[in-house]
Amino acid sequence: MTVSQLRSDLEESRETLFELIRGLSEEQFRFTPPDSAWSIATHLSHLLRIERVFAERAERALREDEPWMSSTRVQNDGDPGIAQHLAVPQIIHGMQASRRDLERVLDVCDDAALARTIVHERIGPMTIAQIVAKMSEHEQEHALDVGSLARQAQAASHVIIPLKPRS
Repeated sequence: MTVSQLRSDLEESRETLFELIRGLSEEQFRFTPPDSAWSIATHLSHLLRIERVFAERAERALREDEPWMSSTRVQNDGDPGIAQHLAVPQIIHGMQASRRDLERVLDVCDDAALARTIVHERIGPMTIAQIVAKMSEHEQEHALDVGSLARQAQAASHVIIPLKPRS
């Protein structure tokens, strides 16, 4: 895969995701249907965290020979909590910043640099090209869930937060 194709895929996945969430209210971003643990804000927080981690990994691959990286999978369980502590504009701005970091890696890559690798604890060797491709694919996967949640949130008139009386 070439740098220009990787850039195009990143741009396409981001445009698709942002088109799905354009115009949603804070309440809709936070809407969680009864059959799901994740809101749109949680999906976005997850994408932000993962892209930051993999952008840092790609940067390390440029500086070091095959650095070893541990898996972050166990941290996915904390994404709903992270989403509750960040305002949606913070999440969006963070996503834009992490994407710029990933694009900066591509700015200095030629074919040889795209082939530089990290060694991921669970996945094994990953080239910079594979890391970038994984980020656009990961975003596309979550866009499917975000699209479904956005449709459900728009149909819901409002979110009811059950409150318990103080004892």
